[in-house]
Amino acid sequence: MLTRLMVKDFALIHQIELEFDGQFHVLTGETGAGKSIIIDAVSLLLGARASSKDIRFGCSKAMVEGAFFIGENPELHKLLEELGHEPDEENQLILYRELTANGKNVCRINDRTVTLATFRQIGQMLINIYGQHDFQAISNKEHHLELLDSLGDGEFQKRKEQMAEAYRALAQAEQRRHALQQSLKERQEKLDFLRFKLRELEELQLKEGEEEALEQELSVLDNFEKISSAADKAYQLLYGERRSVYAMLTAAADSMNSIRQYDKQLDEIAEGLQSMMYMAEDYGLTLSGYGDKMDYDAERRDRLNERKYTLDKAKRKYNLSIEELIGEQQRLQNEVYTLEHADEEIGELDRLCDEKRREFEKLALDVRKKRQALAQLLTDGLLEELSQLAMTHTRFAVQFAEKTASAQGLDQVEFFMSANPGQPLRELSEIASGGEMSRIMLAFKTVLAQHESIGTLIFDEIDTGIGGNIVVKVGEKLAAVSRYAQVICVTHSPQIASMADCHFQIQKTIDNDQTITSVRVLDEAESIAELARMLGGEEEFQLRHAEELKRNAAAHKAAM
Repeated sequence: MLTRLMVKDFALIHQIELEFDGQFHVLTGETGAGKSIIIDAVSLLLGARASSKDIRFGCSKAMVEGAFFIGENPELHKLLEELGHEPDEENQLILYRELTANGKNVCRINDRTVTLATFRQIGQMLINIYGQHDFQAISNKEHHLELLDSLGDGEFQKRKEQMAEAYRALAQAEQRRHALQQSLKERQEKLDFLRFKLRELEELQLKEGEEEALEQELSVLDNFEKISSAADKAYQLLYGERRSVYAMLTAAADSMNSIRQYDKQLDEIAEGLQSMMYMAEDYGLTLSGYGDKMDYDAERRDRLNERKYTLDKAKRKYNLSIEELIGEQQRLQNEVYTLEHADEEIGELDRLCDEKRREFEKLALDVRKKRQALAQLLTDGLLEELSQLAMTHTRFAVQFAEKTASAQGLDQVEFFMSANPGQPLRELSEIASGGEMSRIMLAFKTVLAQHESIGTLIFDEIDTGIGGNIVVKVGEKLAAVSRYAQVICVTHSPQIASMADCHFQIQKTIDNDQTITSVRVLDEAESIAELARMLGGEEEFQLRHAEELKRNAAAHKAAM
């Protein structure tokens, strides 16, 4: 529930701070005083769209902050955990929204900046605001299934999610089958094309590492004479000549060996020269006759050049490396195999689709059965609420129709109502009376609120179009709703205002040539005076009437 609301520099509000408890609150004031501004400010905490025009004239920014006690609300706690947010030690959430003149929005939850989407997601689980325009949502049949399902308990919601998951699995299988069926229509033409490309690549007989080996061998053959000459020269210098490196190292090593026993350092040099001598000998023997051992094959050189030309041509044609061409060949083989065996896969997908459809339909029919029970629950609850709102002869029905399968199941649901005896059931959108609309909406919300976990309900001028004894019953119903949810109501009706546990008065004043909306909490005497004003003035008989309204309201609440 909402425990504190702070608004600063929003519209006509300079700064207000209101404290709320868990009961029934009303906001009253003269027409044009700015009651709707309070509702608009609260709407920002639900993620409503905002404009820099909402900032009070002459200010650079506006802010709204709401403190909420969330109590034991499993769904909200679960969402907060998923989003990485936690209430404070007092199980409280602070929602903060800031508007700036440049159009930038700042949203924070417990001092952590969040996206507007996250802010909206959490805010809409804390507060519901209902005004005259909300009847459009209730009367729109596109929302009826959602409204009905909101009555379901956790087990129903779990079953509904299982149905949605089964539908997604069915849709995925059908999509795969459709894609394969589409490809089958062009299968032969596509197969011919793929086989042609595959045959081209297979004829190349590509091998991993072939290109590198080919270039290496061509490098040797192209530089045969140079390699042979250089290798022979190196052999002579290392080992073949009388004064070769090997011969000089041998002489140096012999010289060191003759004196190595006298100095440890000379011993190390002798060992090193010995190693260098062996290395020169080893390289010399390797290079000995190296050129003679080389087999220059002009025909092979031509064949290798031809092969290199073939590979280079293929690389240019496909704009791929040899390794990528080998990968492309494997891909083509797989695609050809898939198309050649598509009939078998179609059969498997047919069986899978049948299986998934049976699973979905079983769950959908189970959900339908539970929805029908919820429809009866809604009907009974709604008629009971409407009878308490002086609509005793109202008839209501939830009609089911079959629809194309979707994640919501197989059901199309629509609400029908007749408010007067002898009149047929009609769509809610055809109900014309504003007073009936107000009561129907209140009855709907009363029934739905008993099954929802939202802690704060705000009614914006729910009394529109009603008067007399009817408005008394609406006030009594709002007081009854406040027993299990916090109720905040903007009203012009003294009968409704008299039922409140806390009475706020909205005032509009002019200060330094600026219009300012302010709010104050009324004590008992001030509340009676405000009720008298709402009754038409502050004459003695109006004050007595206001006092009587207060006494009757207190007696009714005591009897609840």
